[in-house]
Formats: sequence, structure tokens, C-alpha cells
Amino acid sequence: MLIIVKAPGYSSTRTSLMVEPFAAVVFNKLLSGRPTLSYPVSLNSVARVITSSSSSRKSVGTDFFLPLPGHVKGKDKSGHDFHDASHLSQCQEWSSCSSRHTLRCPYQSRFMMLGELSHDRSRVPRCYKSHPPSGRRIASGPFQISATYGGQRRHASHASEGAAINKPESPSLKTGTLGDASSARRQRNWSKGELHIQKFERVTQTPRARLDMDHAWKTYQAVKDYDLPLASKLAFVDKYLSAAEMRYRHNTGDKQLHGWGRRATEVLDTMSNQVIPSSRFDQWRLCLVARSMALFDDLENATRTLHDADKVPMLYNLKAGIPYAYEMIISSISRYRGNACVIEFIAQEWPELSTYLLFDSMKSHYGAQARAGASMRRVAFRAATEIVDRTSFLERDDWDKKRREAIGCFFLDALCFSQMAREARDVVLKMQQLHLHLPLTYKLMTIRTLAQRAPLLRYATDLHSAIPAEDCKLSYLQTGLYVYARQGNTEVAERYFDDILARGDPGSEDIAAVIHAYAVANDTNRATAVFSRFFPLDAKGKRQNSPALTHYAAILSAFSRLGDQAGITRWLQDLANAGLVPNDHIFTIVLNAFAHAGDIDSVTAILKQMREAGIQPNVVTYTIVITLLAHRKDSVGAEAIFKRALKEGIIPDNRMIISLMNAHVEAGSWKGVIRAYDYLAASHFTTLSIDVYNTLMKAYVLIGAPFSVVYKFFKRLEASRAEPDAYTYSLLVQSACDAGMMNIASDIYYDMEQLALENPNRNFDVNVYILTILMAGFLQHGDKIRAKAVYDEMRDKGIQPTPITFSTIIKAYGNERSKESLQIAEDFVRSLVADPEAEQVLRKPKYDAKTALQHLYGPLISAYGKMQKPEEAERVLHEMFDAEGTPSLGMLSALLDVHRRTFNVDAVLALWPKIYNLGMELSRKDWFIETTDSLETRGLRGNILCVPLSIYIDALSAAGHHSEIAAVWKDFRAQGFSFDSHNWNHLCVALVRAGQLERAFEVVERVLIPFQELSARSDQPRDRGPGSPLVSDLHTEKDEDLIEEAPGEPPKHRADRRVLASKIATSRTARMEGWDAEEHGSDLAHHLHILQQISPSWATWRPHSAALTVLLTSINRLNAGMLVKPILANDGDEVDTDADERPEAREMLNRLYSNYPKTVGVVLDHEMRERQRLGSDYDEEYNWG
Repeated sequence: MLIIVKAPGYSSTRTSLMVEPFAAVVFNKLLSGRPTLSYPVSLNSVARVITSSSSSRKSVGTDFFLPLPGHVKGKDKSGHDFHDASHLSQCQEWSSCSSRHTLRCPYQSRFMMLGELSHDRSRVPRCYKSHPPSGRRIASGPFQISATYGGQRRHASHASEGAAINKPESPSLKTGTLGDASSARRQRNWSKGELHIQKFERVTQTPRARLDMDHAWKTYQAVKDYDLPLASKLAFVDKYLSAAEMRYRHNTGDKQLHGWGRRATEVLDTMSNQVIPSSRFDQWRLCLVARSMALFDDLENATRTLHDADKVPMLYNLKAGIPYAYEMIISSISRYRGNACVIEFIAQEWPELSTYLLFDSMKSHYGAQARAGASMRRVAFRAATEIVDRTSFLERDDWDKKRREAIGCFFLDALCFSQMAREARDVVLKMQQLHLHLPLTYKLMTIRTLAQRAPLLRYATDLHSAIPAEDCKLSYLQTGLYVYARQGNTEVAERYFDDILARGDPGSEDIAAVIHAYAVANDTNRATAVFSRFFPLDAKGKRQNSPALTHYAAILSAFSRLGDQAGITRWLQDLANAGLVPNDHIFTIVLNAFAHAGDIDSVTAILKQMREAGIQPNVVTYTIVITLLAHRKDSVGAEAIFKRALKEGIIPDNRMIISLMNAHVEAGSWKGVIRAYDYLAASHFTTLSIDVYNTLMKAYVLIGAPFSVVYKFFKRLEASRAEPDAYTYSLLVQSACDAGMMNIASDIYYDMEQLALENPNRNFDVNVYILTILMAGFLQHGDKIRAKAVYDEMRDKGIQPTPITFSTIIKAYGNERSKESLQIAEDFVRSLVADPEAEQVLRKPKYDAKTALQHLYGPLISAYGKMQKPEEAERVLHEMFDAEGTPSLGMLSALLDVHRRTFNVDAVLALWPKIYNLGMELSRKDWFIETTDSLETRGLRGNILCVPLSIYIDALSAAGHHSEIAAVWKDFRAQGFSFDSHNWNHLCVALVRAGQLERAFEVVERVLIPFQELSARSDQPRDRGPGSPLVSDLHTEKDEDLIEEAPGEPPKHRADRRVLASKIATSRTARMEGWDAEEHGSDLAHHLHILQQISPSWATWRPHSAALTVLLTSINRLNAGMLVKPILANDGDEVDTDADERPEAREMLNRLYSNYPKTVGVVLDHEMRERQRLGSDYDEEYNWG
């Protein structure tokens, strides 16, 4: 049934189109469990929706990661008369040409007629509507000089963005512009000088980013002796300086920048006698002079000149060039003298700059001034956030108290704007320590910024409770409600809300905050009650008091946190009945709910509906999707989504990049981890947060780094400004457990527990994760008594165990492989499934590819598989089905393996389609594959099916089903799956079993040995300042038959693999020169860069011992004069024949030695090792005579 939801009272097409598709997809998905739209809902994964070409955003270019200044758009028309008679006469003089030539204004690509620049006082300027730019540049009618003229190169309009040059006495220009037909007919008769002028005109119309500085200067030199209008020359200098200033943050050398600045000054000096003092052109020229001086580092004279420009009497809307010139001076100081000098400059110029930099005063600006001020504020904020030691400025003895207070407020504005909550708190505490006055506005702003990050909520509550009672204004109460609502402290939140009610009617945000408090507390009943209290239903079932989207967002978040899909559906219907259209916030809440549940199909559908509703995914949307893919260990998909976001004009923030970095960690893509970290570390736009360091530390743990390396990493964090948190300590405990240092792991835990008592404001709360890690460590090392003590401590502290906690216990019993221990484990699972209290934990959604029931039943199936009891494994699987669970890929793979071990090929063939379909479902990439080219699609699905494929190949080859192996291998390659080293080794053995010995040798010669050699030369220089966080940007096309590098092995999420990796790494690094060299002390990713080259995952890319044994046996058989025969499918025996095979055997042996010399050499080396290992038993083991 197709559900059509219409907003009552709304008949507009736009509204219905925005509501209906969203509700239809979501409701159908939730209510029926399957899509029922008249058109098929895409279930092909996330990125097909995201790769839609219908985006209206401008794509991000290839130079996106180069830190270029941004754009600020807008328009301002001057509606004021000139009051300077001398200026008026000058304008009339150079605009008197009969053709009324145009000056092109960059502002919305409009043109201005020179004749419009002059008018008498009795004339009222006409206003013209601006039209959107079309494919051709067409003059939109008369327009006066932009209020910002030369003052804004990209942040507001100005004439330099492309001024058409006007030469009053030029015959060519009198006839019209280049676009005129008459001009085109006379072009052949133009003089050389006129052609130079036309070229000059084109230069001034060239976009700044594409302007060739030398070509532009040569063009000016060719026309400088002509009688060019003053405005044309000013426009040229403005464009020239703008292009030069764009290169401030590039790798452009100082000498080159200085040269450009002196060239601009040279041109401006020639105009000094042409400009009438106190005119608009006087201010324009002075601003340009200041900018040119800043370009060659003459900052003192630049500032003095800018002061002179500011003294020119001008109307408010004509002075936007002043803040823009200040922006360029600040950029110059940052480039040449450092950001500390920027702060000193801001303090020195505070009377002029404060109106643009402070939160309270900046709201008084409007129009071009506001845009120019916002642009300058961003540059100043960037400098403030890049400084490490901000508190030292608050202690300056040479600054008076007022100045230090002002700079403190400026720091808080910048840090809160950049979401640097910890740093903002440090400034607040320092100002309080120094008894500097801090307005309540800035305290509350910092508190709200802290409250937006869950780990920092305690800091927010502490700052809020420290505010004196006399400052308890309404804003104080509203901030308190906001903080405690985000904390889920409903009791305190209600108390603040009652105080707000006592002062009058609560605001819309206040009501939403109370609902959100119950949402965070997972109390949907109370959240619903508060909503109904303020927005009750009338007799017709309509909501009274007009609830807003913020209220629906709060109530929807309550149900999304619990994964209550029925509740989400009900409130979406309520929203539609209220006549509201979902906005991006509503979509994001619903999207996040499905992402937490791991429902990628619904995520795909929601993204599709966002676009159909005219709402483009934003940075938060893309971060949610990347996080989902990270938990699915899909780094390829995460990078594809990241690229799609860039193409759609999304500017990634730190969280989005950290999510991408974590996707690489989960997938074991160590190069991707290092590249993302290096990009963040090299970016000077922000200070690295503890989240970045935790993600990097997680990579060290999963790659199996020695505990000494992880511990040194931790100690460096302690010495830095990034304060370790509970997650950091959990990773350190995990590393100690992997190293078998359980006493040290316990000590680390108790140290953290002590820190939590001593520093209640820091995020050191003991949680279920660190206790589960500690318990698992004891169980892994057979210490059940201490493991039980940890579990008891968890329950005593009121900490609810997670499904992973239970899985750890079940796995420990399963590893004993006894009937009694498995019976205990099964009884434990049944008790959990039947327990109503545990059911809520088991059903709670989470970002994971595994469900709670899979965590519980998976270890049992694996244990029975290892004991070769397929009947018991299938019994447990059906028991999970009865509990409404679904099998994971790992569970089905374990079941496939037990059938292989018991030689049940029929069961293998019957189970394989289920495994294959599940793998296809979990690795779908058609949402971002836009081509069928095999080179571009190879490997996109990752290695998710590598393990079951190896099992399947071995089972089929042993049973003689060789054609099925060829078919599945071909299908895998076509579908874009990766093959790991085990797949290639199993293929080698399967080819021998199929009697295709030469192809088996070819696999080793062309695949395994080249990958092994690649690992030996993988020590390549590392780019410490990459222009992109994407590792895929490093890849280039290679030979179709051999991809450019060995696919990465899965990360070591299993403790036994990490233990092995740690031992190997410890052994190899002990002999490595420069492993702990001092020059790498500040590079926290250095050891990871080394470890990813010597990781045991590389060692697996070689011919394995089992494959070499089969090849050695085959060579011995050929030497004995016998061919290698295929295994038949009927009884598994080889084909036998009485014919003399010695000639053919000798011929094949010669071909092997000739065509595959490296492989033969490896096999002979294996023979030597086997002879040493077996001694006299070798001939018996390998005797084919």
C-alpha cells in the first residue's frame, strides 16, 4: 500500500512534493518492513543517492585542499548623491564619452555605465533589479559604482573584478564594446595600441585564481602611457593585488610577493596627482596603497596609510574597503611575522577593529560593511585559533587591563566560533584567575559551546554553577536549561524551566530543551507528555499552539535514540499533519537513527528523499554516513562518500575527516590513517583534538604495536595540551592486555580510577568498555578469578554490560571446547535472551555490522565448528532464528568451514549462495560506481568475502568441483571484490588439484612473488603535508592484470593476531637503526609509518607453506616421470592411466623451469627447508617413485 501523507491546509505543489516522498519512503520502510512505493526504492547502498548529479552545489575543484580564502557573496547599491563638487566634475570629465562605456562590476556580474557615475543633486538615482548571471555576459542596465569599489576582491563587489577599460579619446572605444557587430567589422582596422587596450580589458576581467601575474604586468606596461581612465587603472591594481593576496597561504616565495607589491605601488604612485583629496577615489587608492605595502612587508606604513584612508569622509556604505584592507594587513602579518604578531596588531588597532571582531558589536553592521567585516573576522579568528599559548597575552605587563580584557573576549569569540570548547574554557579560567572582567554573554557562549560535546558537559555545568547569583538573568536560566537538557538531567532541567516560566512565557527553544532533556534520558513517555502539555490535540486531532520543527526535532530524537522505528513513524505523521515540511535537522535525526541501527537501506532511502525534498546533504549528513561505513570496516566506501561530498561543495570539518581516518583504522588501511593524520597535522586551521590522537592510538593498538610504543605515545599525549580521556586509557589497557602485562593493565585502570576521583571535572569516568577489555584480558590468559572480580565490579558500579561483554564471557567458555563449558555458555545465552532487563540492552541499536544476538550466538557456532560438530552448530543457528536473530557473515563462514572439515560438499554448495548474497548486501558499492570499467571498479567491494572464499575453494577443489571454482573467481572479479593472499594461495592449490600445474606456477610467479617484492621496497618517503586526506588520490592506473599494490589485510581485531604482530614488531624494531631517533620525537605517526611496512600482514603476501608443499610434490612427481592428474568429482581420486607419461612430464618440467624461474627457485628453497626439518623422513614424505 502506498502511503501518501499530505499536510492539511497546504495545497501548494512545493509543500506536498517535499513532504510526501519523505513520509512515503520512511513510513513504508517502517510500517511494512519493505518499500511499497510505486517506484523502486534504491536498496543499493548509500552512495548512489549521494552521487546524484542533481546537486545544486558548486563542485569543489582539484585544488580544494589548498587553503584559499573563501567567498562572501552579496550586493549593495549606492543610493546616495555625491556631495563633492570637484569630484563630480572629475567624474563628468572622464565619463563624457558619447558611447557611455561600461565598467564591469564583479558584483553579481553586473555592468555599470560610466555616465551613471555623475549626476546632480536633484537627480534621484534609479534602482535596477539584479538578474542572475546567464551563460553570456550581458549588461544589466545602468548601475552606479559599487559601494565597496576596490575594497573587496571576493568578499564584496568592486570594480576591479573585471572593469571594461574606457579611453575617452580612443576611436575604437567610441564605437562600442567588443560584442558589438559594428566593432567586430572594424576590428581589422584597429591599431596596435587599441588592441593592447582590449587585451588590458580582458586582463581585468580574468578571475583572480587564473590571473597570470607576469602576463598581467606586461599587459599593463604596454598601455601605461595611454590616457587610461583613473577608475580603469585602480581596477587593474585592485585585481592585481587580489590575485597576489590569494597566494598568501600558498608556497609562493616572499621575494615574489614583495615584487608584486612594489609593482602595484609603482602604478599607484603615478595616480597621486590625478586623485582629488577626500574623494571616493582617494580612499580607494589609499586602501590599495596600504594593501600593496602589506604585500612587501612594510606593515608600519601600510597601517599608517590605512588610517589616512579611514579619515576620508565617506558615507557608511562606501567604506567597506577599510575592513577589507585590514584583512589583507592581518594576512600579511600572519605570513611574514607569525600569528602572535597578529594578536599584537589587533590589540594595537582595537578601537578600529573591535566593531568587526566582537560578537556583540558586529551585529550593528549591514550590507557591504558587514560582509567585509565577516571576511576579516574569519582571517583574524583563524590566527587566534592557530596560536597555542593564548593565556600569555592575558598576562602582558605592557597592556592595560582593558586591553587584556578585550583580547580575552576576542579569543573567546574566535574559539567558540571554531568549536574549540576546551581552549575557550582555558581562556575563561585564566581571565577569572587574573581577575579580568568577562561579560556574562561570553561566559554563557563558552558554556553552550562546551555543552555541545558530551565529554565536556561537566566543564559546562561547573562554569555555569560558578556564575554569581546576581548575574542570574533570563539568559543564564536558558543556558542552564540548555546544558542540563543535553546532560539528560531532567530534574535540574525542569527546575530551570520552572524558573523561566515564573518570569513569563517560555520561548520555543526552552520548550524544545525540556523535551530534549527527556530524550537524552531515554524517557520517551515523559518527552511525549511535555510535548502534549504545550501542544495538545484539539477535538479534530490537530495540534494547538503551533508546534515548530524544533519541537518535533526534540521528540524525534527521543525515539531515534532508542531505535523505536514505530515511534519515529508516528511523530513524522504528526509533523505532516501539523502542516510542516521536514528540514535538514529533521532528516538528520531520522538518518542518524537508521545509521545507528546499521540499516543502510533506510539510510539510502532517507538520503534520496532529502534530495527530492530539495534539501542537500550537509557536512553532518555525510559524517553520519562515513561513520556508518567506518563501523562496517569499509574505507573504500568512506573515501567515495568523502569525494562525493567534495564534488557537491561540502567543506569537511574536523569531525568528518576524523570519521574518515577512523574508517581507515577499522579497515586496516594504515596508509589512509597516516595520510588523514598528516593532513590534519599539517593544517594550521585548527589545533588537533584528543579525538584525533585517540584515533591514531587506536591504529597503533590494532596494528599490533609493541606496548612500549603505545605507552610512549600515551606519555607524549600527557605532555601535550590534548588531555587523555577515558577512551585513551582504555586503549592503553588494551595494549597492555595484548602484551600479556595484566598487572600493568590493572595498574593503569586503577590510576585512571584515582584520577577520576581527584579530577571529577575531567572525562575519566569508569565505563563498560575499559572493564570489558580488562575482563577479556584476564580470560584470555586463563585467569577466571580476576575476570570474575572485574565483572562483579562492573555490576557493583551499576554499569550495564554490553553484548560485547557477554560475548567475551561466552567466547572464553567456548575456547575450552568441552561439552560442559559449552553447555554453561548456552545456558548463559538463553538466560540473557529470556531476561526482560537484558532484552533492552540486546535490542538497542548501535553502529555495528553485528547485532547483539550475533555477538551472543556467534562464539557458540564458532566453537562447535572448531570441534567439527556441524549438527550442533546448525542447532544453535536455528535457535538464534527462533530468537528473531539473523546470522552474520562470520557465523555462516564458521558453519561453512565445519562442513569443509567434515567433507560435506553438498552442504557447502547449499550454504554458499547465502554467504555470497550476504556479502553482496554488506559490500554494495553501486551507489558510487559510475562506470563499468573493470579498472575503476576492481576491489571496490573490499575483502569482506575473502575468508569464506578460501574455505569454499578448498572444499570444492578437494571434491573435484573445479568448474565451480573458475566461475566464482570470475564472478568475484567482475563484482569488484578484492582477493587476499590466502585466496591466491588456495587458488594455486586448487589449480594443482585440477591438473593445471602451469597455471598454478603462474599464480605464484605473477601475483604472490611480485606482491612479496613490493613489500620489500615499500619504504617510501612520506608526505608530511598532503594536499588531501584521501589515500585514493595517491593511486594511479597500473597493469590490468596486476593492481598497483597488495590489498591490505584485515585489521587485527582479534587479540591473538595482535599478540603475534606485537612480537614480530618488537623483534624487528629492536634491530632497526633510528627507530627512536630524536628527530622523530614530535611526529606521533612516525612509528605507525614504520610498523605498517613491517606488519605481519605483509608477510602473508608470499607463497604459503601449504601451497609450496603442493608445488614441491608436483615437481617431484614430474621428476618421477608422472603427470599431475586432476581430482575427479565422483570419488575424489585422481585420473589414472597406464600410458608412459615420462616424455610429457619431462617437457612440462622444462617449461616450468623456463617460464617460472622465480617460482621454481622458491619451491627449491622450500625443499631445502623441508629436508632440514624432516631429515631422513623426507624421502618417505615426498616419495613419488
